[in-house]
Amino acid sequence: MSEESNRSGVALPSTLERYKIPLGLVVLVVALRPIISSDLLLGYNAIASKMLIMMLFVAGFNLLFGYTGLLSFGHAMFLGFGLYIPAILVLNGAPMLPAGGNLTFIVGAVLALVAVAVYGYLLGTLIAGMGEIYFALLTLAFSQAIYFLVLRNPADLTGGSNGLTQGTLPDFVEQTRGEIAIEAFGLSLDWYWAVAVVFLLGMLALWQVVRSPFGRSLVAVSENEQLARAMGVDTTSYKIWSVTFSGVFSALAGVLLMIQSSGAAIENLSVFTSGDTVLMAVLGGVNYFFGPIAGAFSWLFVEDFLTNFELLQFPLSEFTLVTVDLSDILVYWQFLLGALFVVVVLTAPEEGIWGYLRSIPGWFRERLLGVRK
Repeated sequence: MSEESNRSGVALPSTLERYKIPLGLVVLVVALRPIISSDLLLGYNAIASKMLIMMLFVAGFNLLFGYTGLLSFGHAMFLGFGLYIPAILVLNGAPMLPAGGNLTFIVGAVLALVAVAVYGYLLGTLIAGMGEIYFALLTLAFSQAIYFLVLRNPADLTGGSNGLTQGTLPDFVEQTRGEIAIEAFGLSLDWYWAVAVVFLLGMLALWQVVRSPFGRSLVAVSENEQLARAMGVDTTSYKIWSVTFSGVFSALAGVLLMIQSSGAAIENLSVFTSGDTVLMAVLGGVNYFFGPIAGAFSWLFVEDFLTNFELLQFPLSEFTLVTVDLSDILVYWQFLLGALFVVVVLTAPEEGIWGYLRSIPGWFRERLLGVRK
């Protein structure tokens, strides 16, 4: 596991090399929405904020999978804490907390993070020492148990199969024609930038975790657990805390997704959500900090772009010389994405899309030097 080591062979100034991940995150946030919303691509803004949310979620998952070597087949349950707990509190209120109140939402968000930390720690204590395959299966089992519990709608709190779709937004969230804004202290902040701030804070916190001695120990556990144990590392304890931290970052993404979706949907707790999370991480490259970001972006972009893409116009729509109807082919976008996933796994299972992108500068450099020789 590498924390974005400079493998391309391109020399960078020491300060830039040291802070290239925070700088890269800032560039991502600034550039994502203008690029995505351009007419050449998706042409609308809402998907950009969802991309940031899912990037944070998949990055949280990769702390457990890519850095610790533990595969979770039920990571959607952690997302569900962030979705349902704030939504339930805002909708129903609590003692001394009115329904729909801003303080109610803040308390719900904090409670979700605390609850998922406690749950993650207890779950890790129970299953972290079971072995990799049993860990994967047990996370799936616990996730399904939570899914069916929410589906049964206990005490009429979760909405069952319908989820929670009405009255779940706090007062400071304003919706106008599908656009979301945060209204506070007499100021209005576009929802994308609110998500961007939380995304940056969450990803920077995650970066500090993986570059700390704790994060280095997680990598040691992943690469050679027996050797790490022989060197005196309490590998089970590190696994437990990895589950805990991974759950907290995922729940934070769930809180944002609750506002993004104006509620909590049972589909976000399903095994398909957990499966998509694994696919995004592997597709992007579990060996890199930016790998899950690239995987989430690729997955969501392909899903939205290819679903609505019908005509290929060359060279441009304004100056069309050739038009090809692709609507009959692109309805199978999941097959096409699955084929790309298979290629990535067979050729470079830990490198992914981000690993390929990182190798391009070095490849060109080698070719240029070869030509000069």
